[in-house]
Amino acid sequence: MVKKTIKNTILKNDLLSKGDHVIVGLSGGPDSVCLFFSLLELKSEFELSIISMHVNHMLRPGDAEKDQAYAETLCKDAGITCKVSVLDCVKIAGERGITTEEAGRDIRYEAFYQAAKELIDAGVKPEQIKIAVAQNKNDLAETMLMRIIRGTGVNGLSGIEYKRGGAYGTTVIRPLLDLAREDIENYCKQKGITPRIDLSNRQPIYTRNKVRLTLIPYIEEHFNENIVDALARLSQSAKEDNGYLWKQAQFAYNSLIKVVPESIRIVLDRNGLKKMDPAIRRRVVLLAFRDIGLVRDIQSPHLMMIDDVLFGGSASGKVNLPGNYMFSVSYDEAAVYLENIENEDLAENRNLKTRILAIEEYKAVQQSEGGGLSAAFDYRELSETYSDVIKRLALRTRRQGDYFTPKGMKTGRKKVQDYFVDRKIPKGKREYYLLVVLGNEVLWIFDPLSGRYNESSEKYGVTDKTKEVLMLEIDIRP
Repeated sequence: MVKKTIKNTILKNDLLSKGDHVIVGLSGGPDSVCLFFSLLELKSEFELSIISMHVNHMLRPGDAEKDQAYAETLCKDAGITCKVSVLDCVKIAGERGITTEEAGRDIRYEAFYQAAKELIDAGVKPEQIKIAVAQNKNDLAETMLMRIIRGTGVNGLSGIEYKRGGAYGTTVIRPLLDLAREDIENYCKQKGITPRIDLSNRQPIYTRNKVRLTLIPYIEEHFNENIVDALARLSQSAKEDNGYLWKQAQFAYNSLIKVVPESIRIVLDRNGLKKMDPAIRRRVVLLAFRDIGLVRDIQSPHLMMIDDVLFGGSASGKVNLPGNYMFSVSYDEAAVYLENIENEDLAENRNLKTRILAIEEYKAVQQSEGGGLSAAFDYRELSETYSDVIKRLALRTRRQGDYFTPKGMKTGRKKVQDYFVDRKIPKGKREYYLLVVLGNEVLWIFDPLSGRYNESSEKYGVTDKTKEVLMLEIDIRP
């Protein structure tokens, strides 16, 4: 039954083609193990080449290592290559200014895309690479309930997509999306498989866990015992309506564009926007912001403020959005753009502080200090490569020839230009990023406009062998 459902999902949604190379996200839990073995069963029929990717987030000492060993053993027994990425999720979350959950997702997909890049470098066509992840029908229901509670619109009700575009022209697929969690667990039992269990998933300490362990069982008992299936049907209906609205919005957007210089500032016909139905108009605005790099953090209140300015009696006006993005009107034109900040101004009046600490001092600092933007490096490793490290440190925007060693890259280096492409940082925003450099080698890279995203070099990172730590700190306020 499980194999048939997965195969139908694959065929119905065009998730796989013959000869595809599949990278399977294998955590070791029931969902990913079911996905792994199901794809092995379909391997011959679809002529697939399969590898797995396990990411050790270092969140559960002891258990994390057992999860990794379990995934490696599964792959060894099946004759499948298992790639492993071990990254400190908590540390990376702090460096990037995001939650641990967001960091976990980011580093998983970075690992997937790195594996995909290796396949591409080996000659595999990007369109033949599929990254298979294991969300199921229950995950879909939980996601939708969380969004409904927060006041979502049709976009949110569309739930989780069966497939979407990934980095380098790859495709992310979700073959288990029509399977309930109970079916997955029964599949593992019938196959005699004993997956790893993350006990934190059984504790109602996170919002998703509370929805899974408390809200859904309550709804099943008191309102609708088939709530998971009902939400799946609602998601499908919303997907169909939402897809149509976005198609219409794209047509409208194309007809309204007046000026698109280098995709940094897009000018639209204000009167044309005002004549549109709100459902199309707001999507047109979102498409414009997407094209200049703002794909998240726009909420309903922002769109309401944009409508107020658009329809206001004044000839001009503007709305500030996250990350220094702007919406403005002037007579018959409406524009979306990134606020014009001179590159030279980005690094001015920013005090780059340096501290050299013994490893014991550094650990104490980690426990006692919070907030702010900082990065830590192995000082002795740096000193072996560069003399007068402190004097040579510079804070600036990018230049030709800059290179970087991003997280997860154990050897070699990457051009900063390629790094931006890998991280999907829009062209119009790249000039605003700040770098801490030694010559052309980048130690630390971050977005000073939002303060959300920053990353330090893997090459000189603090390890269990580090004796002295160079701490860099900066005030990111404009």
